[in-house]
Amino acid sequence: EKGMKSLWKVWFSKRRNIYVQIARKHHSTPWRVYHLGHGGVSKSNKDIKILEELQQNGVISQIYPW
Repeated sequence: EKGMKSLWKVWFSKRRNIYVQIARKHHSTPWRVYHLGHGGVSKSNKDIKILEELQQNGVISQIYPW
């Protein structure tokens, strides 16, 4: 149920193309990118690089260190 909900949020997001593009570049999934961009906890250096890219694309304004 919860996974399906986030799938729809990503699919209908106006930023879907950004999520997909960043996911491909970092060998991740659009859902992971979306999750990180919406307050998900970063667990690796790859996640931090994704967050930096989201910030450069104006999706998030600030990266909070854990």
